[in-house]
Amino acid sequence: MKLQLLSIGAALALGACASSSPEPLTISSVKVDTDLTSIQSRQAVDYWKSLSSDLETAIAAEFAGHIDPSGRPVTVDIDELSLSESYAAGASIDSARLSGVVALGDIEPDGVPDPTYTVTATAQDAVPFMSADGDRQVSATSAAYYDAIVKAFARGTAETLRSAP
Repeated sequence: MKLQLLSIGAALALGACASSSPEPLTISSVKVDTDLTSIQSRQAVDYWKSLSSDLETAIAAEFAGHIDPSGRPVTVDIDELSLSESYAAGASIDSARLSGVVALGDIEPDGVPDPTYTVTATAQDAVPFMSADGDRQVSATSAAYYDAIVKAFARGTAETLRSAP
């Protein structure tokens, strides 16, 4: 009888542990690296010049209430080629994108964070962040698109990291 009660108690305890929700991801910092010197288009450099700080702010906003010095750092390395594509000949809003490698942790001395996730925000991802009262048919080089794509990338980063193992 005691053995049965202990077994039932252990099963209930394990069930309670299994059904509790995991702790939300807490971050300590956000660092975004964008090497603007590798972009060949002067217009693209001017357009994306504050991208690193804008993304750091937008990603941190996605984790509002879950930022703590004991959390994990977020490191983002932006794909500079994706920044130039919206200025290539024949580019359209459909081909514009913001892409980068995101890591939940510091960049290791060999330059490779582990694990890494590729996050890409496209014009389609940016639509929900565009002004509800404005025209959603905007240029890939407009301020409205810039703000929306930064928010979309930040949201994609947060969702990717929260669902990571």
